[in-house]
Amino acid sequence: MKGPTVVGVVVHEHIGPSRTHWVRLLSGLVAIFALFQWIATALHSDRGQAGVIVALTVVSATLIAQRGLYGGTLVETTGSLGLGIPRLRGLIAACASCASLAIAQTAFVMASGVVVTYDAMSLLGLAGLFAQGGVAEETLFRGYLFGDLRRRFPFWRAWFASMIPFVAVHLFLFLTMPWPVAMASVLLAATTSIPLSHLYELGGRTIWAPAMLHFTIQSIPKIFIPADSARLTFPLTWMAVCGTLPLLVLLIRVRASTR
Repeated sequence: MKGPTVVGVVVHEHIGPSRTHWVRLLSGLVAIFALFQWIATALHSDRGQAGVIVALTVVSATLIAQRGLYGGTLVETTGSLGLGIPRLRGLIAACASCASLAIAQTAFVMASGVVVTYDAMSLLGLAGLFAQGGVAEETLFRGYLFGDLRRRFPFWRAWFASMIPFVAVHLFLFLTMPWPVAMASVLLAATTSIPLSHLYELGGRTIWAPAMLHFTIQSIPKIFIPADSARLTFPLTWMAVCGTLPLLVLLIRVRASTR
């Protein structure tokens, strides 16, 4: 039985990629991630200062890699990467998940009495964070990597295979963060990849719903700065919240038409 058609190519569900395809897929992932890190560093965009430029570069490179794998027109390639129109169901689930995170962290701040200052970012700054931390990363890891695997494997197998590279790229955090925070960040990458992948499915296999959640997870620690006494507890609490509450989206079933 034939599977769905992706950018003009018939892909068979639950049939693993050939060795050549797997090598090309991972080679593209490594090359694009290296480009991602290089341009973000070169433009000093650690807080999304040049996030729109970074996202445009990463998305363009991913489109080229995707077209190299499948061929097809630009419109077909864009759709296969999950850059099409999302389903409302996924967006609502993402909004609810983001709201639960904000409420939980606010409750922690109020209960603990932690002094938190607010970095008043401009709308342009928030757009840069969303573009870089949300759109760019989700295009690469959900649209390109997980999306490719999902067209061949059941959800959990595709998630596990895509989770390994997603976690691996976070290992460099051990070079830039305190060990407990770096370890928590790596574990967070593993756990959040589950709801991010599920939101990709809920949104009709588009990246917009997971991009919203990814943006929220990354932006809160950049916008809210705790006092020195909570420099460790604040981010660890935030990561604990982010590693648990978003899993509730798994209670929302994916409609058969989007599988």
